[in-house]
Parts: sequence; C-alpha cells; structure tokens
Amino acid sequence: MNEERYFRLGERLKALSADPATAADPIKRMFLCDGEQVSANVSILADSGDVIHIQPDHDELVLILDGECGFRVGDETRRVREGDLIFIPQGTVHGPVIDNGPIALLSVFAPFYDRKRKNILWSRDGFA
Repeated sequence: MNEERYFRLGERLKALSADPATAADPIKRMFLCDGEQVSANVSILADSGDVIHIQPDHDELVLILDGECGFRVGDETRRVREGDLIFIPQGTVHGPVIDNGPIALLSVFAPFYDRKRKNILWSRDGFA
C-alpha cells in the first residue's frame, strides 16, 4: 500500500508511466494511491480508439484535469472539459470519446482496485 499523501498532479502527468497491470488495456493508468476502500490513478489519452468499458464492482469518479472531449455514461454522452467531475456507478457503460486532442484524467475507484484481478470489461472484448 502506497504511504504517499500529497500529489502534484501536473508533475505526475508529465512523468506518466503506465502501471504494468494496465499495459494491455486501452487506457494506461498510473496509480497514485490505494487505501482499504479506495484507489486513485491518472491517465492521459491522445485518442479514444475503443475505450468504452464497464467496472462491474467499482464506482468511479473522473475529474477532467486537462483537455476537452465527449464522455459517455450509460446512454448519454456530454461534452466535458477541465474541472468537470463525472460520477460513474458500478456496472455502467462509460468512457471518453476523444475528438479534440489529448485529455488528462484523475480517476478514483471505490472499493479498492485490486490490480491482480480483471476489474474492467472492455467493449472490444464483447462485454455487451
């Protein structure tokens, strides 16, 4: 468990290195911290490709740190930009639709995101 308590997100984004547990995923994540009930990570996406997915066991909060894009949650897609916060209940289809350059995201998962498990079902793998 990471003991770090304070984070400069701009510096983390500049030094972004994907966690090996996400190396094969369409969204590469750098995990910042894990608690008993929560995990947080940052990611940068230059294009959306096929990043629509579901977390069957996790609620997620996504904070847009930089950039602008469409973002799908369930059947609705809205424009989001820096400073917007998105709540995604567990089991909800969601993901960014990048159409205007890269975006940077902070994601917070609850409960704890155990990287030894397959936590995400990707649309490319036919979850629907």
